[in-house]
Amino acid sequence: MDVAEINESWFDEQAQAESLDRDLCHTVLSALADAGRVSDALSGGQQLLEHYTEQSRFDDAIFVLSWLAEHSGSQEDVVDRLKKIFGRDKNAMKLIEPAGFSSSKPLADCFERLVYLRSLKDGALCYHTTWGFGVIEEIDYFYAELEINFEQKGDHTLAFSYAAESLELLGDDHILALRQRDPDGLKEQIKKQPGEIIRLALQSYGNMSVALLIERLVPSIVPESGWKRFWDGARKALKEDASIEIPRKRSELIELRDGMAYDDTWFEKLAEERDITKLFERFKEVLERGLDINTETAQQVLSERLAFVIGGAPNAKPEWKAEGFIYARLLDVEPIGLDVDAILHALIESDLGGMLDQLPSRQLETLLAILFENDKEALVLRLKRVLPKVSHPVFNEIMAAFCRHGVEEVAKEIMATALGRRKASAPMLLWCQRAEKKVREWNLISKSDLAFRIQEVLEKDLSGALLRAQNQLREKFQQQEWLHDVMDEMSEQQRRDFMRRINEGQGWEVLDRKSVLAKVLRKYPELQDIVTPAGAVVSKKEVPLTSSRSYRERQAQLEKLMKVDIPENSKEIEIARSYGDLRENAEFKYAKERQGLLMAQGAQLAEDLEKVKPSDFEDIPYAVVSIGTGVQLQQADGSEIIYFILGAWDQDDDLHILSSETRLAQALLGGKSGDSIAVPEGQVILKEVLPLSDDVKAWIRA
Repeated sequence: MDVAEINESWFDEQAQAESLDRDLCHTVLSALADAGRVSDALSGGQQLLEHYTEQSRFDDAIFVLSWLAEHSGSQEDVVDRLKKIFGRDKNAMKLIEPAGFSSSKPLADCFERLVYLRSLKDGALCYHTTWGFGVIEEIDYFYAELEINFEQKGDHTLAFSYAAESLELLGDDHILALRQRDPDGLKEQIKKQPGEIIRLALQSYGNMSVALLIERLVPSIVPESGWKRFWDGARKALKEDASIEIPRKRSELIELRDGMAYDDTWFEKLAEERDITKLFERFKEVLERGLDINTETAQQVLSERLAFVIGGAPNAKPEWKAEGFIYARLLDVEPIGLDVDAILHALIESDLGGMLDQLPSRQLETLLAILFENDKEALVLRLKRVLPKVSHPVFNEIMAAFCRHGVEEVAKEIMATALGRRKASAPMLLWCQRAEKKVREWNLISKSDLAFRIQEVLEKDLSGALLRAQNQLREKFQQQEWLHDVMDEMSEQQRRDFMRRINEGQGWEVLDRKSVLAKVLRKYPELQDIVTPAGAVVSKKEVPLTSSRSYRERQAQLEKLMKVDIPENSKEIEIARSYGDLRENAEFKYAKERQGLLMAQGAQLAEDLEKVKPSDFEDIPYAVVSIGTGVQLQQADGSEIIYFILGAWDQDDDLHILSSETRLAQALLGGKSGDSIAVPEGQVILKEVLPLSDDVKAWIRA
C-alpha cells in the first residue's frame, strides 16, 4: 500500500466498516509513523478511537489505543482513556487494575492482559500448570476473582491478576477440550489413531520431551496401564511422518513440523541446516526411515552437508569429522570438494584414542574400516600406542578390527607383550576375561594367572574409562561360580597366595572384602587360617555389632530400595523399552544397568543386616578399650583428643565417633589406661578409658 494515499477519508472508511481489519490498521499506522507522518498517524488513530468509543466497540477501541499508547501519552492518560472507553460498564472497569495499568508493567503487557481478561467467560475451559484442567464456573467482578472447578483441586478461587499470569484458556481444538466435549470419540481415536493423539498434544502444548509428554497425557488422556501399547502404536504410526520428529533421548524435544514430508522439500530444508549436531540427527533419520536419496536434489544436498560437517568441524572436535565420514560411508555419498586422504590421515595422527572414545560403539567398526583402507600401516602404529589407554568398548572394536583387516598377529603381539611385562590395562584384562576362546587360541595367559593380574589392577588408583573397566573386573569376584572356577585351576600354594592377596590387598571396601572371602571359604574352608591365623585372639562376639541408629538407617535404605527405587526402575525399563531398538537404546541400557546395581545393593544390604547385630551399647564396662567405650589419647605433640569407638557402620566426625573397623579403632581395642599404643598416625598414650558421653548416647538413640 502506498502511504501517500492514506488520508482522513481512509480513516473515515475504516470507522464506518462493520469490522476492523486490525492487521491492515496496524500496518497503515506504523507505515505513516515510519514515513515521518507521525501526526497523521496519531490523528487518524484518535479518530478511530473516538468512533469506536461512541459505538461501544470496546475491543476495537482497545486495539487502537494500544497502538497510540506506544507512540504518545502517559500511563495515566491510558487509564483515563480506558475509563472513557468503558463508560458505565462497571464490570469492564474492574479489569483495568488487575491488567496491571496501575503497576510498573510495560503497557504492551498490560494491554495483552486486558484482552485476556475480557475473553474470560462462564463455562470456559482452562488449564493451570499445577492444578491441571478446569472449568470457569463464575466470574465475580465485584471481588475481581474467578471460581474454577479444577480436576486436581476441586473448586478454587483465583484473583483476576493471578489468572492473567498463570491460567491458560483452552481453544476448542485443545486435547483437553476434546476430552471434555467428546470423551468417547477421543478414546476411540486413542485406540485407532495414536499418532494423531501425539500431534494433537503437540499442537495443544507445544514441542516437549517424552518425559513431559507422559506427564501431560498420563493418566488424564491415556491410562498408565495402557501407555506402553499406546506409545508403541504412536511411534509406529509416525515412523513415516516427516512432520513429527521423535528423538532418541527422553530429554530432547518431540518436534512438530507442520507441512513437512519426506520428499525433495525435506532435503531442501536440510540444505539450510548449519548446526552439525542436528545434521547428524537428520543423517540418522535418513538411514532409519530408509528415505529415497537417489534423487538429484537428495544426492546434492547430502554431499554438500557432509562436506560441510567434515570440512567445517573445528579441530578440537575430530570426532565430528570422523562421524561425517561414517555417515558418508553408510549413505554411500561422496562429500564434494574435500581432500579426503589428507583429512583421514590427520585424524589418524590426531588424538586417536580420545576421538574413538567419543564415538558411539556402533560406529567404531565403520570408522576403523575407513581408516584401515586409507593408511593401514600408519593406523596400526597409532593404535598400538593408544590401546593401553582406551575404554573397554573401544578396545574390543580395535581388537576385532585387527582380526578383520589381516593384522591379527599384531593384536596377538600387543596382548602377549602387555601381559608378559605385567603392563596390561584394566580394559585389556577385561577383554581377556571375556574373550576366553581367543585367549586360548593365542595361548596368552592361563585363567588362574589372569585372576592374579586382575587382583593387581584392582589395587591401582584409576579414573574415567579405566575405572569403569576396573569396577567391572571387581564385580567378577562377587560371582561365586567364576571365583571357584579360576581357583580350581590353581595349585594349593597359588590358592593360598590368591586368598592372602584378597585378605590383605588395598583394593577392597571392608564389606566387599568380607563377602569375597566368605565365597572362597565356602569351597575352600582350609584357607580359614589366612583370615584368622592360628593362635590369634578371636573376639568372643562373633557377630559384628553396630549402633541401633546405624542399623535402622540400613533398614530404611533397604526398604527404600525395595519399595521405591526398584519399582521406579522397573517403570523406567518399560518406558525405555517402548523407545524401540534395544541394541541402540541408551535409556534402556542405562535402566537395565541400574536395575543390576539396585538388585546387588539390595542383596548386599539384606546380607549385611543378617550378619550385623544392633546395640545401644548400654552398661559397657570401661576397664579396657572395647566397642562401646571412649578413649582419651595424648598425641606426640602433647595435645589430647577423645574418640568414641562404636560398631562397624558407625561414624560421626563432629562427635569423634569411630567405626570399630577403622585401623585406629583396631589398634586401640584391648588397651588400658597408661598404655603406649602404636596407631596409624604414630605413637599415642592412652590416658583414660571413658564411658560413652551423653551426646553420643543421644546420637545412638536418634
